[in-house]
Amino acid sequence: MMVYTGVDGKKVFSVKYNPLSRKWSPTSKVGRKICVVPSDLCFVKIEKAFTQKLSQLKGYYQIEISEKFGKVKWDLSLHQGNAIVGVYKNFSVEGCQRVDLELFSLARVLKLLEVDGYVLDLGKRKTTLVRVEDGVLKSYRVLLRGGDYLSSLANPEKPEEGERLKKEKGLELKEVYEGFKKLIDSLNMEEAPVLLSGGGAKLKGIMDFFKKTVENPYCEPTYTSAFGASLAPIVKTPYPDFVQKELSKQELKLLGISFFAGLFVFGFSYFALEKLWSVDRLREVEKAEFKKLFPNAPATALREQVLTKATGEEPFQLTLKLSELSPNLKEGIKIYSIEFSDGTLLIKGEGKEELVRQMKTKMVKRTPLGTLEFELELR
Repeated sequence: MMVYTGVDGKKVFSVKYNPLSRKWSPTSKVGRKICVVPSDLCFVKIEKAFTQKLSQLKGYYQIEISEKFGKVKWDLSLHQGNAIVGVYKNFSVEGCQRVDLELFSLARVLKLLEVDGYVLDLGKRKTTLVRVEDGVLKSYRVLLRGGDYLSSLANPEKPEEGERLKKEKGLELKEVYEGFKKLIDSLNMEEAPVLLSGGGAKLKGIMDFFKKTVENPYCEPTYTSAFGASLAPIVKTPYPDFVQKELSKQELKLLGISFFAGLFVFGFSYFALEKLWSVDRLREVEKAEFKKLFPNAPATALREQVLTKATGEEPFQLTLKLSELSPNLKEGIKIYSIEFSDGTLLIKGEGKEELVRQMKTKMVKRTPLGTLEFELELR
């Protein structure tokens, strides 16, 4: 009998699993610990893989991840032609036999319940939305506003009194209702079943806010993430697991040969480059050559753009949209969020009225300070 324990901060949930019968059930025992990495310390990217060879994909993403995030922990998996990349940072793994990104933990619970829809995790300091389609994570959003934000709306002067009012009246309190509605509106949720998770799931009146909610019979909403992590070795999902794989003798031999060959090439390249070119000079030449071949494309994310052009994939749409966006933004405009989905770029921000009125906005709203909040959409 195996025991797996999901650990989400101070919240712990364990299951016992019989590998012979493949049956599991909750238990009070503590076993192999699988620690949940909070969603605000995670990054997940799901996109069509240009190859089905993991070694080539890892080489490509190693460069991209190191450039964007620096030194972080990351892993990669393949699923139905898509590459699923998971990244996390600033998380201590002491006492953990394994880690699981919170986004994967939450999505795994809907997989278990055989429901396609959303998991809305309402925490104290953040709100996480996960969308699941065909049993797999499709998309996600993380907002750095949660229960504390709603409490501050209930009583801005006295947080403790605001927390009491929030717990007592919930969405019956006008300020809390409007703050919660603003959070949900910013998530752009479509009509679909919703599993409520986290401490905020107990908010009075929250069940009436959604047309269809999903019941999780296995645990309280506050334990959803820990529960999902405890299921990682049991419920089959295609996510990266951050587990160091054991290499065979043949793989170790090939790795040794590759290491010494790579060391030789690296040494030669290092001294050659030191003599001939600096890295900055190489990047300047790289951009110049790219502009010669593709004069109308912005010289950003060169490797990804060249890859899509070389493999016959669609153009790098996000870069094109950002280049279209640039002329629309005037100095003094503040950008709050940039969302890109299904070829559409949605920008939310704020600025002086005379600046915002010059833009072709989708929506504007006056603020108490006299400025205008806006949404700008590029299709």
